[in-house]
Amino acid sequence: MAAFVVFAAAPARPAEAQMPEAPPGKWWKRPRIVQMLNLTAEQQAKLEDIFSRRRREFVDLKADVERRQIDVEELVAKKDSDARKVSAAVDALEQSRLKLRKAATMMFLEQRDVLSAAQWQQVLDRREEWRAQRLMERRGAAGGEHSPGGGAGPGAGRERSQQRPPDQRPTDQRPPDR
Repeated sequence: MAAFVVFAAAPARPAEAQMPEAPPGKWWKRPRIVQMLNLTAEQQAKLEDIFSRRRREFVDLKADVERRQIDVEELVAKKDSDARKVSAAVDALEQSRLKLRKAATMMFLEQRDVLSAAQWQQVLDRREEWRAQRLMERRGAAGGEHSPGGGAGPGAGRERSQQRPPDQRPTDQRPPDR
């Protein structure tokens, strides 16, 4: 039954891979990134303000994803579940995940406007490194197990329904800056 949820969520992964990548966590507070991008105190304050304004939205969107994940899991667990109901629940879950990812992307784009052209180029130049870092976080925290969400998205090693937006992960779950 759990395999059904994994395969049902698979179509959403390619779109996520195309989303912009930012450093994990509150990257504008991480000394290595502040130094690398040469962020000013004013830029850091603006970036924090953007995050603070969107934080409640992320909490609500994440809760919606979690509720819809539970709906799917409960339907799949029932022996006599109607395939149409399961399909509709999976569609609702994917739409909810899409809204969460879109909100994270829009926040990132708003934060992009705080950066200079040179700083933005540095972010673009490093996005593959940050994507690889996220992948390593997910694999390391998952302990080699496959979660129903397939490990894609902004969280590290948690089911997709339990993931936080990129800037809400606790610092103790990030690997140290290199």
